[in-house]
Amino acid sequence: MDYWIDTHRTYSPGPKVNFPLIHITSQWETLESILKEGFRPSYCTEQLTNGKEVKLACFPMVSLSNMSISDAIQYQKSYGTFGIALDKKFGEENDFNPVLYLEQKSNLTNEIIEAFKSIKVSTVIELERIVNGVGDGYRHLLTRSILKTFAHSKNYDGKIVRNETLYDEYYPFGLEREWRKIIINDSVPYFLTGDNIKHKKIFNENISNIRIDFKLEHIKGIIVESQFEQNAVKEIIISKYNLSTFPKKIEVRINSTRHIPDK
Repeated sequence: MDYWIDTHRTYSPGPKVNFPLIHITSQWETLESILKEGFRPSYCTEQLTNGKEVKLACFPMVSLSNMSISDAIQYQKSYGTFGIALDKKFGEENDFNPVLYLEQKSNLTNEIIEAFKSIKVSTVIELERIVNGVGDGYRHLLTRSILKTFAHSKNYDGKIVRNETLYDEYYPFGLEREWRKIIINDSVPYFLTGDNIKHKKIFNENISNIRIDFKLEHIKGIIVESQFEQNAVKEIIISKYNLSTFPKKIEVRINSTRHIPDK
């Protein structure tokens, strides 16, 4: 078929696709708790490397991924088979922010690691005051900027480990399109390093009462594995929001990834 190319033709940007913010988990009981109470933050170990050195830190956070329900089911199986999808407005209203993904060998990665290493404070109390916005001197502003940039940074590719098992040396974290909320609370450290990382379970107990809940209008979909769980989800939502019927706009999808047909 013969054709010619109209080099003068231009196009406006295509329609905007608003993918939800999704949290995937491995247990029904965890999803049930999220539906009833909201998200419970926890200290998560994050690492940033430039290929020469690795910097580890634990931040108290809640993580979501900006993708479709189908993509979450397909590509985030290592995190679990249950989940909840919320609209982007939930993230905007609750101080979630997209993660800054960094190529390991880029100059920007080197700069962020060097800046993190350069932080000098006299006491832990001073550091917490800086994070919480107390003090507006140049050094305080710079330190706060370094800490919060590091807290929202991640290598685009890196090792993915689940239950102390290495699944992939070069897992493309960047494709997860993570949104992250870091908890800022006077009663807990903004981050853990060194030996404190080994004791993060203890620090998690100190934030066990914090919840990030959502409104009914934020819920776009819920992922379960069985008809029983599907019905339980509807009962939880009806009870929590004092409804007479379950909203039709909320999709409750059964994830068949682990289903094994009866012989």
